Amino acid sequence: MLWETDDVVRVLDPSEQRFVRHATYTGRSVTVLGELDAAALGAAFAALQRAFPILVCRIVEDDDGNGILLRPGHIDAVGAWVSFGDPDEVPIPAESVDPGDQLAYLDVVLAEEDRARVTLFVHHSVADAGHCVELFARLWEYYTDYVETGAIATRADVSARETTAAQEQTRPGTVPEYPASLEALLAQRGIERGERSGLELVTRPLVVAEQARAERTDPAQPTLARPARVQLDPVATARVLEIARAHAVSVNGLVTAAVLRAYADLSGADRVSCVYPVDLRRRLDPPVAADAGTNLSGLAAFVADAADTEDLVVLARRIGTSLHNDLADGVIEQSVLHFPDFYGPNRIHSTAGHIALTNTGTVPTFRAPAGLILDDYEIVYLSAHPRPSTGASAAVTFLVYTYLGRLTIGRLGGGALAGELLDAVAAELSWAPADREAATA
Repeated sequence: MLWETDDVVRVLDPSEQRFVRHATYTGRSVTVLGELDAAALGAAFAALQRAFPILVCRIVEDDDGNGILLRPGHIDAVGAWVSFGDPDEVPIPAESVDPGDQLAYLDVVLAEEDRARVTLFVHHSVADAGHCVELFARLWEYYTDYVETGAIATRADVSARETTAAQEQTRPGTVPEYPASLEALLAQRGIERGERSGLELVTRPLVVAEQARAERTDPAQPTLARPARVQLDPVATARVLEIARAHAVSVNGLVTAAVLRAYADLSGADRVSCVYPVDLRRRLDPPVAADAGTNLSGLAAFVADAADTEDLVVLARRIGTSLHNDLADGVIEQSVLHFPDFYGPNRIHSTAGHIALTNTGTVPTFRAPAGLILDDYEIVYLSAHPRPSTGASAAVTFLVYTYLGRLTIGRLGGGALAGELLDAVAAELSWAPADREAATA
């Protein structure tokens, strides 16, 4: 054992374990226009590490490959990295990204003409989309405070002052508490594993080759996945929102319908299926704060015959109804309790070949001092030490979000269809139902 017993926080749960094998970091990246104060950003990142101590925790693996969350121990925190380069690129950091050292890194790339790129990488085992956006927003709040006032007051600093004033003893790690897993939060609410996972429609038995236990091989070199993207301008984005409102369907349903239609048309498949995460923070009772959990999403599944994808709005309504029913039946929460059946060395089912779609919704406008513009926003993924996978592989993965009034659709994978998929989805979203009826009349 290469760590002290006193450093152990807990063994990660299955919803978190699935990101250990590749050491997957999820990145939030923006391009910056204006004069960026690198020292102030370093101070802001240090404040973020104080306010959210999970960021300077570590993850190590035992002999069976199980991830174990550790406190920092005696390891000093790594601060912000600042270098010079091309802000149009999202590079793999030149320095080592290692979950055995810490779970969040800040990479700052400066260029001439007051342009820069800032990327926050957070280990996916301890933060999902909702948590990462909260962390990124706090980073820019702290930066703005420092630039405008020369000081940063984090909630951890305030708590420390209140504790000192009251002369109370506080256990390390409880102010604030480390975020909990979804499994732990469900258990607190008396939710236990049932018979249904909610993924039955997209589940198939594993073949013999897939059932073989993947051995722990030497990790490969780090890799960074930067999704190809298509962005709708604010006018086109507003039109999508208006269509959704006019027909009483969700934007998520409409975009998912567009993805299914585009894929069905291009692939010629008789049936199309998708799996997508559903953030449960506001759906749990009581609700959970954005930073109080690690990966708080269950999975929803939807399947349609290609012949039933012709009407975009009707398809979006069916997707919405399916999600509503699954939430009412409690199977979205159940999906995570069945994760050991789908991910990891003991899996018995597969959802391989599905379309994966993650819609993180509207990204808030990040606070910034006068004269600084955070012009673009991207989601990237960094595998710090990738190994052969032990879980389902999607046919294609889509990422959807809206920032500064622009709906963005990103794509990872897609095989032979990769070059056509994004344009096809955008074309689906550019047609109003009346346009489609006229074209098919």
